[in-house]
Amino acid sequence: MDDEGKLGRLQQVVIEEFLTMSPEEVMEFTTPVDIASVKSTIAAAIAEAGRERLARAKAAAAKDARRPRLVGSTHGADALRQARANDSDFDRRLTLAARKGSASYEADQKGIEEDLDELRRWEEEGDEA
Repeated sequence: MDDEGKLGRLQQVVIEEFLTMSPEEVMEFTTPVDIASVKSTIAAAIAEAGRERLARAKAAAAKDARRPRLVGSTHGADALRQARANDSDFDRRLTLAARKGSASYEADQKGIEEDLDELRRWEEEGDEA
């Protein structure tokens, strides 16, 4: 067993021993000030974990808000125009993909609109796209 493994095992043994002690036995090794310090450290760790979790949730929500959405329009052209207007990055990537480096966006517009209509129908039917 390497040093890290030995240290981990020692820590586990100490924790197990500590957990089996009565409150009176614990107080022989510590003071109320030490206990208050540990409680404060734990409370700070919980608060920090909460802040980090909130930050991750906000980042995920912001990322999701930028994602193009299928809209309730009955026409793919309307949905495409709205998605392109709401997300410049999506618009740039869509036009690059549609052109394939040569043709204009207008050349592929009908196919894109048909794809959007098909996605909308799948969503309405409850099928996974």
